[in-house]
Amino acid sequence: MSEFSVSYHIRLAEGIDAQKLLRQAKVAGIVFGPANGWLTFVPYAGLAAYQSAGEARFADYLATLTGLPVLYYCHAEDHGWSFALAGKERPLVQFACWWDPQPAVERDQFDPLALAPFIATEALEPLLRPFNNEEAVRVRPAVRFGELLGLPEYQWLSPDLAQDHTQDLLGRGGRKLGAKPASAAVRFQLPPNRKIAFPEPAPTAREALNLIAPFMAHFKPPWSLTRVTTWGFDVPEGRGVWKVWWRYGDSGDTVTAVLANDGRLLFDADSVPSYATDRMARAIHLPEKWLDSPDITSIMADLPIPDGFDGGRMGAMALRSLNDHPHLWEVLVAGNRGKIGSSSFWAVYVDAVSGEVLAEVHTRKVNDQESVRQRVRNGDWTDVDASSQSTA
Repeated sequence: MSEFSVSYHIRLAEGIDAQKLLRQAKVAGIVFGPANGWLTFVPYAGLAAYQSAGEARFADYLATLTGLPVLYYCHAEDHGWSFALAGKERPLVQFACWWDPQPAVERDQFDPLALAPFIATEALEPLLRPFNNEEAVRVRPAVRFGELLGLPEYQWLSPDLAQDHTQDLLGRGGRKLGAKPASAAVRFQLPPNRKIAFPEPAPTAREALNLIAPFMAHFKPPWSLTRVTTWGFDVPEGRGVWKVWWRYGDSGDTVTAVLANDGRLLFDADSVPSYATDRMARAIHLPEKWLDSPDITSIMADLPIPDGFDGGRMGAMALRSLNDHPHLWEVLVAGNRGKIGSSSFWAVYVDAVSGEVLAEVHTRKVNDQESVRQRVRNGDWTDVDASSQSTA
């Protein structure tokens, strides 16, 4: 499993008790240190202040609260790393480096002199350049950055780990600060997991939804259905294991239910920060009559496979809204993997009421070079910019 870490590091000063200020403001989480002039703080994922501020901006919040400089640190091992330095009376200083999908840096809002009180700029500068994946594995710029600054703890930390695996962080020397917010599952009063009679053959999307919905009856508006998805790519005749998603209005609160193939009905809940809600699925507006998953499988059977696509017609299925379409089936078919670094996908978008094939997208990646073709409403295939593909 690759690392994804997020943490905050308060630069301490004589005469200011940062932990006391956090506790008085009811900012709860796990702390490490102090060491080398830093106090590491990891907020609980359910902390309201963290949820509303967002990752880098939460450093601004902490700097205003304590009157001290606060460093935000993020390391997504497979993709890149970033940091931001917040001060009580200066704009947020930010840097980001990505090696997936290609080497790039973002330093328009970065001033290396801002870190001069904590680290020699000549030691820092070699880390503030583009890296490809191989170089990143060898140099480990994010880890080296933490070492140079002398941060008390910064690897394998995140608000989610603090919330859900508190004891693990305590076992590494962390200490609790304040009261941990209730988990999303507790706050939303999820029904208990249970086992029901799993139908034979496996259910369609409509059948699974009808089996699950009675257990979710108390999730009334503004809760709304947002997605019905298959669990994997093996969906013969549109039947299989299904996961159903509900969302509370436009918030980041979601609940899910999975009907497993052994009859287990499993419930879960999550709450994402406000800055991430733009990427979340919106409500599906389904009329009484809509096309079930086997109907979509039949439509797929009549579609010609795109030239150059090395897969079949069966893939993962998702019923959801997308852009201006309130009810849409998305079928994602994976092609054969020729070698590492190569992939091929065929995505088909079907109106869930009329059955019209609205768009198809064929994506190929060979040796990290990606090409995309698109076909709209059974028209001709055309090449599109991989960064601006559309499904309208």
